[in-house]
Amino acid sequence: MPEASLLTEDVRALIGVPTPMEPVIVTQRAVRRAVEVFTGRRSRDYAAGEPVPGYALAALDSESEPPALPTLLPQSLLISNEWQFERPLRMGEQFSVAYRIVDISERFGGKFGYSIDFRSEREFSDTTGAVVARSAHSMMQYDASQARDAGEP
Repeated sequence: MPEASLLTEDVRALIGVPTPMEPVIVTQRAVRRAVEVFTGRRSRDYAAGEPVPGYALAALDSESEPPALPTLLPQSLLISNEWQFERPLRMGEQFSVAYRIVDISERFGGKFGYSIDFRSEREFSDTTGAVVARSAHSMMQYDASQARDAGEP
C-alpha cells in the first residue's frame, strides 16, 4: 500500500480533457470483423447508408489508439466495456472521435489491494457534430504484490 494517494493533482487534471483522435469510417471490413467476433457468424454486406449492427462500434474503437493512461501501478485489468447509441450506425459513415478520461478513483483493500480505476470514453460524432455513439472503458491498475490471498480476511 502506498504511503500516500497516487491520485495527485496532475493525475486528477486529466479528467474531462478531450483529446481528438483519428476519424473512423464504418466499412464492410469493420462490420464483418465485429460481427464474426461477437456472434461467430459471417456478416452479410450492407449497402451505403444502411444501418449496421452496433457491434461495429467495437471495430471502430480499435481503429485508433487513445492516449496512454498514466501508469501508476504495474498491472492493469479491463473491468468493463459499455456502449451507448443515440441512433444506429450506418454503412459508409465517417465519425470524428474524441477521447477523454471521465473519472479516476482509488480503492483501498479488497482482493487486489490498493487499486486505481480509470473510466474513459470515446465519443463518436457524425459530420454535423451530433453525437451518434459512446464507448466507455473501465480499467483498474493494481500491484499484485500488495494483493491479499483469496483466503485472507
